[in-house]
Amino acid sequence: MAAQAVPFDDRSLYVLARKAAQEIRVLSAAQAAASDWEAWLRLIYPGYVSRGFAPFHAEFWEWVWSLEYGKRARPFVGIWPRGMGKSTSAELACAAIAARQTRRYALYICETQEQGDDHVANVAGMLEAHTFELAYPDAGARKLNKYGNSRGWRRNRLRTASGFTLDAIGLDTAARGVKLDESRPDLLIFDDLDGKLDTAATTDKKLSTLTHTLLPAASDAPAVLAIQNLVIPDGIFARLADGRADFLADRIVSGPHPAIRNLTTEQVNGRTVVTGGEPTWPAMGLDVAQAQIDEMGITAYLAEKQHDVEAPAGAMFDQLHFRHCTWADLPDLIRTVVWVDPAVTDTKHSDARGVQVDGLAEDGTIYRLFSWEQVTSPEDALRRAILKAVEYEADHVGVETDQGGGTWETTYWATVDKMVTEGAIASEQAPAFTEAKAGQGYGPKTHRASQMLSAYERAEFIHVEGTHETLERALRRFPRTKPLDLVDAAVWSFFDLTGHLKDRPVPAVLAQAGATVRWTR
Repeated sequence: MAAQAVPFDDRSLYVLARKAAQEIRVLSAAQAAASDWEAWLRLIYPGYVSRGFAPFHAEFWEWVWSLEYGKRARPFVGIWPRGMGKSTSAELACAAIAARQTRRYALYICETQEQGDDHVANVAGMLEAHTFELAYPDAGARKLNKYGNSRGWRRNRLRTASGFTLDAIGLDTAARGVKLDESRPDLLIFDDLDGKLDTAATTDKKLSTLTHTLLPAASDAPAVLAIQNLVIPDGIFARLADGRADFLADRIVSGPHPAIRNLTTEQVNGRTVVTGGEPTWPAMGLDVAQAQIDEMGITAYLAEKQHDVEAPAGAMFDQLHFRHCTWADLPDLIRTVVWVDPAVTDTKHSDARGVQVDGLAEDGTIYRLFSWEQVTSPEDALRRAILKAVEYEADHVGVETDQGGGTWETTYWATVDKMVTEGAIASEQAPAFTEAKAGQGYGPKTHRASQMLSAYERAEFIHVEGTHETLERALRRFPRTKPLDLVDAAVWSFFDLTGHLKDRPVPAVLAQAGATVRWTR
C-alpha cells in the first residue's frame, strides 16, 4: 500500500517559514559579524557574554581575531583574576577558531588530564549550540568515517566535519610521553598549569614537560595561548609575568589584572569592609568584591582575585586582631573536641607537643578554650589531652597520626588503661579516639593553616581568656619559627568542628538551635 502524504495546514507552513527565516537571519548576521568579534559573540553565544567585556577581554579577542591560518602568532599570556572568564574565554576561542578555520589542530593543556578533558567537553557543548550549528554546520558536526561512525567526539577529543581537531592533554599525561597524530598542533592552549601546593621541584618538572615535550611538538607556525591567575610566587605564570621565563620570549602579557585596582579596606567589628577601588570589569563591582571577601576571607580574596601571592614579611597570622571573651561571657557549647599533635621522638631536641581544646556554639562560632605546648613525652601529651577531654566533656581526643602510623591508637588506649588503673579517670569517662592523616589530601601545614586563617578573617573564632596567649604566640610565629605543633592541633580541631575531616562530617543536627549542650561553664 502506497504511503499517503500528510497535508500541511496553514499553521505548519507558518512554523516552517518562520524557522527558515530565522536560519537565514542567523546565517546573514554571522557573515556580517565575521569581522567584528564582539558582534559575533553576542550573536552566536549571547548567554556567555551577557555581562559584557572588560578591557582585558577585548585585548584577548582582538588577538583571537588576528589569527591567520598558516602564520605564526605572538603568544598571548592572560593573567586575569579567578572568576573573570579565563577558561570560558579560552573555550569560546576554540569555537571561534573552528568557525573561522584559522587553526586545524589544537591541544588544550592543563595540570591534569581530567581538567583538560573537562575543557574539551565544554568546547564540544559550545560547538553543538543551535546558533553555532546554523551558522557553521560543518564545524558543529562530528567527523564521520565511511561507515557513518563518529571519528572522535569523546571526552578527551573532538573532531569536526570541517577538519578541526581538539585534544585534551594533562601535564601528568604528557610527562609520561604524549602520542599525537601525524599532524603537529598549530594551536596550544595552556590553562591552569600551576597548583597552589606546587613545590619548586614540582614547578621545575612542569616546566621541563612544557619546554621539552609540548612546545617542541607544535607546528612551524603555531599560536600559543596561556591563561591563569597567579597562585604561587614562583610558578609558571609568575615567571611569564615578570620576565624570568625564557620561553615564549615575544609573548603578549595581559596582566596581571586585579579584580579591583587600588582596593582599600578596613576592619569593622572583625569584618573586612571594602571602602574603595576601581573594578577592572564593571560586571564585578565593589558589591561583588565585598560579598566574595565575606565568603572566602580577605587573604584568599587577595590571592585569588588580586594576585597577591607573595609570602608576607611576617608570620601567617601576624595581621590578625584576635577576639577575646571571659569565661563568664562564654555561651553554651553544643560540641567540644580535643586535639593533640604529638611528635614521635622523645629527646630534648624533639619538637614540642601541642594540645588544643575548642568548643562550637550554636551560631557557628568556635571558642578556643585551652591551649598547651611543651617538649615532653608522647605519653605525657596524651595524658594531658585525655584529662582535658574529661574536664570539658569532649566528644573525643583527636591525634594526627602521620608520624608513627597506626601505633598511636594502641598507645592511646594503653595510656587510658594506665590512667584508669592509677585512678586518674574512671573507665566510663574514657574519651573516644579519632585520628587525621595529613598525607590523605589535606596538603602541607601551611596550606591547612591558611584555611583556618580565612576563618579567623571571617571572625569565626573567639579566644577565651586564660591560656589564649600560648595559642596566640604560636600563631604569630607560624610558620617562621618552631614549634609548629600547637597550630597544627588547632587546625585539626577547626577541621573537626567544621566538618572538614575526611569521612567524618559534623552531623547537621549539631548546628541546629536546641541541640543537646555538651558542656557549659
